[in-house]
Amino acid sequence: MYKKLAIQTIIYSIGFIFPRIINYAFLKFFTAFFKREEFSLYTDMYALSFMVIGFLSFGLENTYFRFLYKKNSNQEIVFSTGVIIQLLISSFFLIIFINLTRYLSSIAGYHNHPEYFIMFFLIIFFDTICVLPMAWLRANDKPFQYSIISIVNILIQSFLIIYLFINSNNTHGQKTCLFFIFKWVSSFTDKIGYIFFANMISSLGNLFLILPILLKKVTIRKFDKILAINMLNYGIPIMIGTIAFSINENLDKILIKRWVSDEINGSYSACYKIATFMSLYIRIFRLGIEPFFFKKSKDADAIYYYEEITYMFILFGLIFYVLVCGNINIFMKFLIDEKYHIANPIIPIIMMGNLFLGVYTNLSIFYKIIDKPIIGSYISLIGVLITFLFNSIFIFISDNSFMIPAWGTLTSYGSMLIVLYIWGKKQFFKFCNKKIRNIIMHFLFAIFIVFMIKKKLEFSLLLQLLYLIIVSFLEKKRFMNLIK
Repeated sequence: MYKKLAIQTIIYSIGFIFPRIINYAFLKFFTAFFKREEFSLYTDMYALSFMVIGFLSFGLENTYFRFLYKKNSNQEIVFSTGVIIQLLISSFFLIIFINLTRYLSSIAGYHNHPEYFIMFFLIIFFDTICVLPMAWLRANDKPFQYSIISIVNILIQSFLIIYLFINSNNTHGQKTCLFFIFKWVSSFTDKIGYIFFANMISSLGNLFLILPILLKKVTIRKFDKILAINMLNYGIPIMIGTIAFSINENLDKILIKRWVSDEINGSYSACYKIATFMSLYIRIFRLGIEPFFFKKSKDADAIYYYEEITYMFILFGLIFYVLVCGNINIFMKFLIDEKYHIANPIIPIIMMGNLFLGVYTNLSIFYKIIDKPIIGSYISLIGVLITFLFNSIFIFISDNSFMIPAWGTLTSYGSMLIVLYIWGKKQFFKFCNKKIRNIIMHFLFAIFIVFMIKKKLEFSLLLQLLYLIIVSFLEKKRFMNLIK
């Protein structure tokens, strides 16, 4: 079981990590090429779009996995019903929002760039349609196809960005088809818009790549109205949780841009991207483990596997946390331009917050498999309230310190994790006191090591090595079992 899970996770990791490596390479290029206020515009558009994507998702990815593995479920009917729901929602969104482009761009402060919003509406439309076909690949154990599509997608986007930026300084290029495309793109947008255009084309390319799945597996006659209602009832609470997550992740950047300055937001957003290294670890883990969680839910030993895998997730997450924070200066040097470094104190805080979120995501399996996703909605709303509280302090009381929103992210996700654990322990989790003590000890030890590294930077490598030796000794038996 572990062997197959590990192999699939590695393959998914390739398809997931390679595009992120490319994105981090572009992060260095963008932070060097753009002024901080220009980079702020770039990150702000993505922050705004994530809010919309959270709504449009309707929690259908998790819903698909849940209904797929229910007793007596028909896989083709579940898939067709989910895709048709998603297509109807996305099409309705596109028609309405395209007609409101100028109004919405003016409200957001982009009245000179309505084309940004048109491109993002199309990106969101294409991407949401692709969600369930990509989930179908995961559910049907096709990690190679999943990874190939992801890699092709990022290569298309990268090629277009490089080509458009190279030609931005070469207005008399050869009269090729690509050159005329560049001239056309330049006629309606600027260099920031080049990135959005490249993203839009790669998202369209992604849609073409998964089109065979849609044509082969989706038919209107397989649409089940009763199933559709049940899927929506199950998915809407998850959607609320997704929107809450989008608010927790993006409200700080949206407010810093509009309340402090684009320069500060540019620095904050760039350093925040370094902190999202932890999100990479979480996402890689989820790609391989989430379908397994739902498949295993029928077995008598399901709880044991959930707890053991969650324990290992925390253990490796903390090792990852210490290694990244211990070498943060190296990452900063290679990934973002020096003028953005003023916000680097947020990185350990945001990373730990993201680890809390990852543990929360693992533990949230309990309310999904008992068909009570509304529990997640309630807990997510608690997180949002805490986020609003910290950001209100940031706006009305503070001296505009960007550390307050960072601490808000950590507190929000930490509170959500504690509430979920207390709630789930009464109904689902069986973590023994020894495991809980070990988990708390590992968290405190990792935080202590990172604190010491920050105080004694010259001993960074020694402290990291000491941490790895001690953890390996304490968890020797568990590591040996994992290797076997």
